[in-house]
Amino acid sequence: MAEKIRVIHYINQFYAGMGGEDTASVGISVKEEPVGPGLLLRGLLGDDYEIAATIICGDNYIAENTEKVCNEFLEIMKKYNGQLFIAGPGFNAGRYGLGCGAAAAAVTEKLKLPAVTGLYSENPGTDLYKDRAYILQTENNAAKMRKAMKEIAAFAKRLAEGEFIGDGKKEGFHGSGPAIDIDYTMPASARGLNMLLNKFYHRNFRTEVMMPNHEDIPLPVLEKPLSEIRLAFVTDGGLVPKGNPDNMVPTNSKYFKNYSFGDVERLDAADYEVSHQGYNNAFVLQDPNRLIPVDAAVALKKEGKIGDVLTSYYTTAGVMTPMDVGKKFGEGIAQGLLDNQVDAAILTST
Repeated sequence: MAEKIRVIHYINQFYAGMGGEDTASVGISVKEEPVGPGLLLRGLLGDDYEIAATIICGDNYIAENTEKVCNEFLEIMKKYNGQLFIAGPGFNAGRYGLGCGAAAAAVTEKLKLPAVTGLYSENPGTDLYKDRAYILQTENNAAKMRKAMKEIAAFAKRLAEGEFIGDGKKEGFHGSGPAIDIDYTMPASARGLNMLLNKFYHRNFRTEVMMPNHEDIPLPVLEKPLSEIRLAFVTDGGLVPKGNPDNMVPTNSKYFKNYSFGDVERLDAADYEVSHQGYNNAFVLQDPNRLIPVDAAVALKKEGKIGDVLTSYYTTAGVMTPMDVGKKFGEGIAQGLLDNQVDAAILTST
């Protein structure tokens, strides 16, 4: 009979039944059996796997001593001859998520052993470690523990058994997953041909290029005719009132603003300027309606082709603004549009 694959599972003090915040500073302890969600994990992994040890660590302790704790985790993996590491899942628990991501990355990078965890997209551990470890996408909270653990167990078995792992969008993990080791003694042309042949013959391979894994945004559906909608304008072209009263920066924006243009039929060039260094804004300075087409929208409203126009617009400068910052802007602007009962928006760029 073949030996079982030895799994090391990491959980926090809460899932170990030790308590909540009152025990969040406890150090590392090890139980040579499945604990808490590990009982579910054991059943999902099946008879060919055994949870050789459960590592328990307080959330505060791992967050405050991340490198030290991860090094201790590595020693525990060695002590118990661990062949597969599973952390969490941590869902949207911040410190626990940081611990799950850090531990999975440490095992992947330093021991070269398969490791996986599961976190919600907005968990800080996701952003920090999604390009260093396999972090499967989970729901916001532990109400979906069974579903998350089922997906983690299935993915972990594929890792342990050396199955082909595709890109994150297809496989359901955040980011690009762990970076691969590149043998630079082999010419790039040879490495490329090897990858092509492996792909052709359906063998396991990984690209050397870090592939972004953007979240899918569902296509919105307009639920009323155009003649009844309220329309708004959003721009990353940096249009601001004359004098730039809020000191909007021309690059690497830190915030967005909402400016009222009142009950006018068109924007007056004398009232506006541009804070954006990424394009030739001479035409916008000549006529700001080329960026925020208030004149066209008002005309459509008079003709009865649209119902109403929001008398303010949202603006920022998109040049060099990081994607994660842009995402926060988008969420804030979207909430503002909802609060103003806007049905549709026109986003103008440069």
